[in-house]
Amino acid sequence: MPFVLAYFLLKLLLVENPKVHDNDGKQISNPSQIQLIIANYFKSKFRDDNIHDVEPYFGQPRKLKSPITEKEVRASINNLTNGRAPGLDSISGEFPKFAPHLIDNKIAKILNQTFERHEDLNINEGLLIALPKPGKPKGPPQNLRPITLLNSIRKELSTIVLNRIRPKIETYISHSQSGLRPNRSTSDVVWAHRWLSAKILNTPNLQLNITGIDMSAAFDTIDRTLLQKTLREIINEDELRIVQFLLSKTTLDVKISGTNTTQLFTTNVGTPQGDSLNPVLFIVYLENALRNAWSNETSQLVLPNEIIYADDIDLDFVGTDPPNINDIETSLKNFRLKVNVEKTEHTELRKDKEDWKLTKKVGSLLGSKEDIDHRKHLSDVALKKLSNIWNRPDKVKQKTRIKLYNSLVKSILLYNCGTWALRTTDEKRLGSFHRRQLRRTLGIHYPTKITNQSLYKKCSETPLSLQILELRWRLFGHILWRDNSISANLATLYYFNENSNRGRGRPTTTLPKTLNNDLKRL
Repeated sequence: MPFVLAYFLLKLLLVENPKVHDNDGKQISNPSQIQLIIANYFKSKFRDDNIHDVEPYFGQPRKLKSPITEKEVRASINNLTNGRAPGLDSISGEFPKFAPHLIDNKIAKILNQTFERHEDLNINEGLLIALPKPGKPKGPPQNLRPITLLNSIRKELSTIVLNRIRPKIETYISHSQSGLRPNRSTSDVVWAHRWLSAKILNTPNLQLNITGIDMSAAFDTIDRTLLQKTLREIINEDELRIVQFLLSKTTLDVKISGTNTTQLFTTNVGTPQGDSLNPVLFIVYLENALRNAWSNETSQLVLPNEIIYADDIDLDFVGTDPPNINDIETSLKNFRLKVNVEKTEHTELRKDKEDWKLTKKVGSLLGSKEDIDHRKHLSDVALKKLSNIWNRPDKVKQKTRIKLYNSLVKSILLYNCGTWALRTTDEKRLGSFHRRQLRRTLGIHYPTKITNQSLYKKCSETPLSLQILELRWRLFGHILWRDNSISANLATLYYFNENSNRGRGRPTTTLPKTLNNDLKRL
């Protein structure tokens, strides 16, 4: 037993470095060389010598008009997540969270004094960990994903200013943006597409063109000076001072196991990753860029019907030609946002075509049947990856296995299930599929038998059809409570704004029809 424990401890301590190739395609084993190659690559991504670095302060040293309070500090500390790796300060989120509240006053005093005297706190240093992207060949540095670990006090300051500016940002951002916002999710996006597809399935002569724009590394290409100009029109002076401080003197140090050397470089492109403020600043920047793009377009594109999730943008045009992507690319290029014209996806929704059902939007396929089959496949793959756990029921408690199944498998199966258009046959097949996975989780195999009721009771589960029914109506109610201008509600209203002559034949099962069938069950 001590040998086994020592083995696992040693495995935890020995962190494997990412595999990196040199210019000749040969794998490098020297940690210092690996560190240098990774640092040079990400420096080329996050540093542009043609752009001026953001200064930490503007104007004369002065107090904040609304000083940072102990209450704001405590709220930001409580927002820190447990179990996360610390930054260069080696302070985990648990330390300030469970420390005496006396530190709240100390932190507030330090931060207020910093802005009053224009001092340098050196809190914008980040630790860069390079991880291989899943499914990508190992070796090229472009196939590495940078994970940034920030100092604890920087995370707290970011959360403080985010809590201050959130209401103003929500007012500025258009209703078509569903990403990185409170009470919004990918379900809004998929719901909108389900209702648009239902409209064309009930209207034989209607055609809907969806143009999906793909932007490469959008978070990492932001011009910080342009971002500040945008924020100047939205937030007050105190908030702008704090944001500017957080955007200035940002550095990254590449962490590689087996070397004590540092490869520190200064960044001036993109929003610093690793805290909760970064995604909010990005959607503000993107909103301004899109407004500029639409204002420069022809009359056909003055008011496009947008469905946006972060940097995943769909432009929907009913009964018209797709937009001119080259014009949009040129306009967004002024904001350093790069559109992958080759990856731009044009989808025609028509009743007499079927290929659009395989189009993927934020992880879900547009066709409900196709999406269900896709979800079943992905959840089965996830289930098989955990075979070592399911095959050892005597080693892992049943309660633990059920928790693992719900977290790692069932969540994949039911992703955006509230948007599915289901027939009775589909519900029965899903229920059977769900029960098969539950039996596998519990280690129940033929010839051992168990009734459905006993299986559900053993797993503290209910029939999957009832779970999906509840999720569907929860989502429907959630969307109805939102503003009428969000994409999900606009698509729903568009479905009803004209009398649709669906033509001859049996009606196709759509989300509106599924909701109507639910009401008939009452």
